[in-house]
Amino acid sequence: MASFGFKVRVSVTGMVYRKILSLKTSSLNCIGTGCLVNYLTSDADRIVNFAPSIHEVWAMPLQLSVAVGLLYHQLGLACLVGIGFLLVLLPLNRILATKIGKFSRRLMMFKDTRIKLMSEILSNTLSVKLACWENLMKNRVMHSRIQELNALRGQKLLDACCVFFWAVCPALLASSTFATYVAIGNELKASVVFSSLALFGMLIGPMNAFPWVINGVMEATISMQRITKLFYLSSGSFSLELTDTPLSDVGIPTDIPIVCSFAEKSTISMPVNIMNESFYYTNCDNLVLKNITLQVQWGQLIGVIGPVGSGKSSLLLSILGELQSVVSGDELRNESMKTNPRLRYAYVGQTPWLHSGTIRENILFGSDCDLAWMNTVIEACALKVDLGKLPNGLDTDVGEAGGNSLSGGQRARVALARAVYQKADVYLLDDPLSALDVDVGQQIITNCLLGLLSGRTRIIVTHQLDWLMNTKIVNERAQVDFIVELKDGIITRKIPGNLYPDNDDNDHMHQPVLDINSSPPYNESTLSSDNHHDSSENNNNSTLENDDVPLITIKEYSSVNQSEFSPNCVINNNNNNNVNINMEHMAVGSISPHVYKSYIHSVGYFLTFSIILSLLLMQGTRNASDWWLSYWVQNGNLSAVVSSFQDSSYQTELFPDNHTKNKYLHSTHNLSSINYNSSINELLQTSIHSAVRFGEPNSITGYYYLEIYAFVVISNLIATIFRAVLFAFGGLVAASVVHESALDTILEGRQNYFNTTPQGRILNRFSSDVGTVDDALPFQLNILLASLAGLLGALVIVCVSLPMLIFFLLPLVFIFWSIQRQYRGAARDLKRISSIVRSPVYGHYTDTLSGLAVIHGLGQEIRFRQLTACKLSDQIRAELASLAASCWLSIRLQLIGSAVITGVVSVSLIGRLFDWTHIASIGLSVVYALNISGLMTSVVYDMTETEKNLVAVERCQELIDDTPIEHDIVSIKPMGPQPRSSSHSHLRLPKERKSGIAYPTGLLPNWPASGSIFFNNVSLTYRQNSESANEQSVKALDDVSFTVKPGECVGIVGRTGSGKSSLIKVLLRLVDHLPGPYTNQYIANQTGFIGATGQVFVDGIDVRTIPLTLLRSRILTICQEPFLFSGCLRDNLDPENKLNDSVLEDVLLKCQLATSRLQASQWLLREVGESGRDISAGQRQLICLARALLRQPRPKIICLDEATASVDNKCEETIHQVLDQEFQGATILLIAHRLASVRRLCSRVIVMQSGRLVAEGPPKEILDALFNHIETRDLVTL
Repeated sequence: MASFGFKVRVSVTGMVYRKILSLKTSSLNCIGTGCLVNYLTSDADRIVNFAPSIHEVWAMPLQLSVAVGLLYHQLGLACLVGIGFLLVLLPLNRILATKIGKFSRRLMMFKDTRIKLMSEILSNTLSVKLACWENLMKNRVMHSRIQELNALRGQKLLDACCVFFWAVCPALLASSTFATYVAIGNELKASVVFSSLALFGMLIGPMNAFPWVINGVMEATISMQRITKLFYLSSGSFSLELTDTPLSDVGIPTDIPIVCSFAEKSTISMPVNIMNESFYYTNCDNLVLKNITLQVQWGQLIGVIGPVGSGKSSLLLSILGELQSVVSGDELRNESMKTNPRLRYAYVGQTPWLHSGTIRENILFGSDCDLAWMNTVIEACALKVDLGKLPNGLDTDVGEAGGNSLSGGQRARVALARAVYQKADVYLLDDPLSALDVDVGQQIITNCLLGLLSGRTRIIVTHQLDWLMNTKIVNERAQVDFIVELKDGIITRKIPGNLYPDNDDNDHMHQPVLDINSSPPYNESTLSSDNHHDSSENNNNSTLENDDVPLITIKEYSSVNQSEFSPNCVINNNNNNNVNINMEHMAVGSISPHVYKSYIHSVGYFLTFSIILSLLLMQGTRNASDWWLSYWVQNGNLSAVVSSFQDSSYQTELFPDNHTKNKYLHSTHNLSSINYNSSINELLQTSIHSAVRFGEPNSITGYYYLEIYAFVVISNLIATIFRAVLFAFGGLVAASVVHESALDTILEGRQNYFNTTPQGRILNRFSSDVGTVDDALPFQLNILLASLAGLLGALVIVCVSLPMLIFFLLPLVFIFWSIQRQYRGAARDLKRISSIVRSPVYGHYTDTLSGLAVIHGLGQEIRFRQLTACKLSDQIRAELASLAASCWLSIRLQLIGSAVITGVVSVSLIGRLFDWTHIASIGLSVVYALNISGLMTSVVYDMTETEKNLVAVERCQELIDDTPIEHDIVSIKPMGPQPRSSSHSHLRLPKERKSGIAYPTGLLPNWPASGSIFFNNVSLTYRQNSESANEQSVKALDDVSFTVKPGECVGIVGRTGSGKSSLIKVLLRLVDHLPGPYTNQYIANQTGFIGATGQVFVDGIDVRTIPLTLLRSRILTICQEPFLFSGCLRDNLDPENKLNDSVLEDVLLKCQLATSRLQASQWLLREVGESGRDISAGQRQLICLARALLRQPRPKIICLDEATASVDNKCEETIHQVLDQEFQGATILLIAHRLASVRRLCSRVIVMQSGRLVAEGPPKEILDALFNHIETRDLVTL
């Protein structure tokens, strides 16, 4: 059945993943990433966990029926009382199961919300830190978490009730049946008693397990219902590619043509043919494109322009078939894709998508490696210089979404290189030039868009249309075939390229940006003498000149001898193992005592003590009740109890006729000849308790024993109730503390940790591991402690009652200990391996959800399904190994159990033969000794399963221990090298993050008052986490010094990767700033070091002495990639709900997001979708600007890091106007590629190159010196 469960996992996961691959991008908004991840993980696990016990659904009722039939044969009509009792419990159990199902649905719903929020936070950690939203994000996550825990609490309480009812069922069944059997005049013989008790024993197992089976059925049913909703969503025709490929084929196919043949293309009149159609994402009442008619011929170059939010990106998605159509949402609206689904569309989104892996893997994207072609693509996409600077070149691991070591421009060019390398039929490029400087952009246009891709169908959304219009190819002006202009989702104009004006009134054209590496020598007046470099250094690092790349097309390339292209140094066949992503750590050996201590700390020491005390009391009273029965048999006399029935008051009430009374007394007399053991517990507790009324005067000796026995049983019941309640409460407290501690750690973690750690790995902690801590660990730990207490109690009883058995058990215990130790070590490590191989599966799922449009366009659904199968096979192999180890243990424990039974029988016979002990003691010892084998087996399995589940705590603790935490304040005193502390942190108790701001001594509340900035010899050194001895540190900044006066606007320019953004990171302490003047030798010796040296002063105060919250709240930073979380726009603008609607509407009007009050009020209620994907990039940028206007107090320093790269000129002017009006007198640091922005706003320009400041001065002098080699008509003078 376990192997069947593995097949179920593959089938369920495969079907869900296949369905996800067939969904349109617009359909994702209906579900959300968190929900989809739970479909593939938690819901699949629930179905799989139920699969091995599926036969219990029919086997348990059958077993119960057989047992009841045999009971009827033994007891006759008396068994009908027990059956009636069962019939009463079944409806009650159904009611409880229904309630459990409702709580389970609520729990999964809140878990979906929590995972979605965590996915948004992990995808936008930089934005969260810059906005000082750690408190806000924690409150949002904890709100869902508290609701999740409330649902879990209700579910656990109902589970406890359900288990309690079925646990007491066997005792009540036996008591009611025997009482009825005797009351109707039957004689209770030994054969009847023990055979009936054996049959009652047949009912105990199924009845105890039945609630868990029902609970599993309910959970699996709920999960299947949730997954079923996914299959009701409409799919695109992408699924046509997936019909005949089995999941078992895990190899990458090589026989799939990557390009349609000429004959195939000849059957398609045009690659894009949309006729009068409208499109929407999730709601047909909210159309994003209206009445679109677009026909594109083969080989045409189409430009798409329009203001922010006009629907440009949506137009490309509609061509891909990713949007729903009003006419028929289930069909692709592209005629060519209907005719031939193999037509390949290379899509490069506005936010470039890269999957986890190396740059090489991202460019190849499943295709065969052609070194010469890759070399050509890399040069055409201007990646040669960048790859040369990366330590591992093409084998640099980009991490999830390319956020490891690549800048925005580098990610865009890698995504473009992937599209070009695929030799697709149609290229859909969504503003690929926005983050590029002028020389790199011109190289890409000349050598790529108008070079390698010449003759291909290209549709380009851009705000830099003049780059295409004014680029010269073979001394002729490059011609865009026609230009599509969009406004409010409607195509307003289609302009032939030869009629498009050079200077349009709408000013759609942008200024070029600068590439310092390819510039000529600077004028002496513009160079800083301390930073002057000779021309030889510049020449060595210069980018590829236009003439260095052969201008060939893809068609021409296929006819060129590939031997003519010699691969350069950045391309090689050897896989480099020096990756940049931190490999996931796997602990070895037994679970560390620190993990146990941390979990106990999370439960609470007093609560832990109370749980253990209640457990000992429960087990002690249970053993005491059995021992008291044995003592009663040895010293008591049942005739005294029987004599109590002679009382006429009892006779009248209990026995209405003499015949029944005489039969009962006669059967009671026969009981004295029965060998008593622990099974008499049930018989005496029920039969005598039903015959004797408590509370009467103690006039007989038997009544004395009965009172003591009743007292012990009631004490056991009370202790059991306390233990159950305390354990449930302790598990919930621990679950809350573990999650909140991990959440606090993530929110306080350094930014570099998120750049080098895959998002899927962290999500695995918050989904799978936290789920284990919530449910599986408390349940398994409860069983383990009960088994240990039971084994301890059994050993004590046996040692006291039958001491001779100790000598026989000692060698078996030694053998048992050796076997279990060997098994536990293997099972524990296999669980760790299983947890680790699960993380790549999570990462692959999130990669797929983010890149569906790219996958669909290039027809890579089959390959991604096969990649999923490969990753799942790794996980299943670990689980199969764990199953094999379990079978290994089972065989050996069965042999030990057989030996125990043999020893018990032998010692019992010898003891009885020589009359060493009383028959009652022998019976009690035999019963407990027979249970020792089962208890030992249970302890081993329970201990192993508990250790497996404790791996989840271990992994959460590793997250807490290993995540580098940002230091709120750094000492500026000189400090020598200090070794890293080896002490571990504990899981922290729930606490509120500081909401206020603590001002250091001597710092005024209005800091910074003027806004001056001073960088003094600042260096920033990166060393990637790698065990390779050849790994070299990389300097992002090298001894940079400059001053920014109060109220000055300084532009920071330079080639991609020159260190511009690193200046902002150091200013805002997004990288670790060393506390003292360490030597370069010390820095070189640090493993995994990432840190800054030097000093940064703001208003004369060293930023290292400023608390992070205060520092970042007083410096406004607007990045290129704005962050919006799911919810309505009002929540994004005012997440703390402190402002009224009129203030928010005013801000929307100022930012020109709305033209009227009515429209502004509608905007406030608009849902932005997960990570704001329902809103265009330009609109997201304006929303972030509006959010900045609401910040109080108004910042005196503003950092704009490519904030206008994805917007048009009109939107950029709006941003500049708002900044000028609302932040007058503020100091501005402007990082930009656009000369227009630099000329318009900046009074001074700083030029960065390879981490060094190489020039600074007035904009006109600097820009004239840098661009005197570019033709005058390529620059637009303001």
